[in-house]
Order: sequence, then structure tokens, then C-alpha cells
Amino acid sequence: MLKMLRVVAHSLSALPALWLACVLLTGDETQLGADPIKEIQHFLGFTAITILLIVFVLGIIFNLLKQFQLQILRRALGLWGWFYAILHIASYFLLELGGDLSLFLQELVSRQYLIIGLGSFLILTLMSVSSLPAVKNVMGKSWRYVHKLGYFALLFGAIHYYWSVKNITLASIVYLSLTAIIVIWELYFSFIHKKPRAM
Repeated sequence: MLKMLRVVAHSLSALPALWLACVLLTGDETQLGADPIKEIQHFLGFTAITILLIVFVLGIIFNLLKQFQLQILRRALGLWGWFYAILHIASYFLLELGGDLSLFLQELVSRQYLIIGLGSFLILTLMSVSSLPAVKNVMGKSWRYVHKLGYFALLFGAIHYYWSVKNITLASIVYLSLTAIIVIWELYFSFIHKKPRAM
């Protein structure tokens, strides 16, 4: 059952990338709107933050249902979220800025939403690397503390998304609200209502 769920999780997570690849390979860029480059960036970033939100929502659900063995699904999804975050940054750096590193650094310094977005990505990278079995074994119990940083990655990612949207949208408000609920939930169980839970 768990193996089948992992296959489903990986298959669903791959769909956005497959759809985008099909659009680009067929040359039907009309599906990406008037500014394909911007839409590719937004699509990849939106997919990354969506998967990250799903990871944390599932964490709450699994804990409430005491289905701790399903937590492994969250790790698989988390890696997919990191994958889309990599593509999101790569599309901005290569397609928008033409691979100009100096321009990228200038943009980074001048735009707060880029700084906070990069912070989210760096945390995701740290978490993803620490998920490798060899690294996890070396880290021991400290692995759990590293993965607590995931809440900051989610919060920074949601703020980055909210700030990057030029016009406030329903999606940006919903995502930021969901993030706030998730963070408050974690703070409640960590500091107010301490209760053993699986990560």
C-alpha cells in the first residue's frame, strides 16, 4: 500500500514538469500567455510552493490520524518541491537574466522578495541534502532540528510568492493564510501543548 502511494505521489508531482515540457516541445507557447518567460517562472514557483504547502498539510493530517508511517511520502514530495524551486530559480537566471551573474546579484540586493525567496531555497537545499541516508546517519538526532527549519522555508516561500505577485490575488492570500495556520499549529504543539509527534 505504501509503495503504491509513493508511486502516486511521484507521478502526480511529475505532472507539472511533463505538462510544461510538452508545451515547450510542441511550441504551443500560447498556453503560457503573452509573456511566456514570466509565466514559466511563475508556474514553476507556484508549483514549488504548492507542493511545499501540501507537505506540511499532510504532516498535520498524518499526525491527527496517527499514521506516522506515511511520513515518508512527505519526504518524497519535499524533494519534488525542491526540484521545482531549482527550476524556478534557473528559469529566472537563464531566461530572464540571460545567465548574467552580476545582474542576478544586483537584482537580489535591490529586491527584498528575491532575498527572502533565496532564503527559502537555501533552507530547502539544506533539508534535501540532509535527507540523504548517509548524511542523515552522520547527523543523528540533529537531523530533526534541521528539518524544523522547513517551517521557515514555507513561511519565506509564501511571503516571496505574496510579494512577487504585482496584484494581490486570491491564491496569494489563501497560500499566505494557510502558511500562517500551519506555523501557528506548529508553535502551539511545540511550545504550548507539548506532545510527542513524529516528524
